[in-house]
Amino acid sequence: MTISALILAGGRGRRLGNVEKALMNCEGKSVLERTINILDDIVDEVLVSVRDEGQEKEFEAYSCGKKMVLDCYSDIGPLAGILEGFKAAKGGYIFVTACDMPFIDPKVVEFMFHCAEGHDAAVPLRPDGSMEPLCGVYRVAPMLPLIESSISSGKRFILAPVFELDDVVGVEMEKIRDIDPDLKTFININTFNDMDKLDIC
Repeated sequence: MTISALILAGGRGRRLGNVEKALMNCEGKSVLERTINILDDIVDEVLVSVRDEGQEKEFEAYSCGKKMVLDCYSDIGPLAGILEGFKAAKGGYIFVTACDMPFIDPKVVEFMFHCAEGHDAAVPLRPDGSMEPLCGVYRVAPMLPLIESSISSGKRFILAPVFELDDVVGVEMEKIRDIDPDLKTFININTFNDMDKLDIC
């Protein structure tokens, strides 16, 4: 079975002064390159979601030759990028992550694909029971029309289509901790303080 991964890189980084988070340096590479390299060893294709042609051109040197998909909708958030990624995906299942999560553990990604097999999705559960959609694996066939209908009905939060799926596996964080003890997979870069803590500059 072909499997895919989608990196959402179309955000404007407003909390970082409109810095392109995907191009921040992390251990000698851009965060985007680092994430692509991690996922490339696991999946059959990696797609990069960007917001427009300008961002596509800016990211070209950092995209490792991967296909970039452009938003057809503007200013509606990550669902726009997820929609185009799911349209373009060759895989039956797709792992979705964000460009500001530079420490994804490849074994966690493999585990999430394993959990999703035979189901509509596998999504990590935070301790309070809420879902973390940007480290989830989704079956493309049922998810794609639900993304489209969520957008058209004005439900533009990431989990809107996930809530409509019939068969979602919630993966408890403690099971993921067995693989990634410090849960570094879920560290994301939203503020300058985050950059300082991770020694990214």
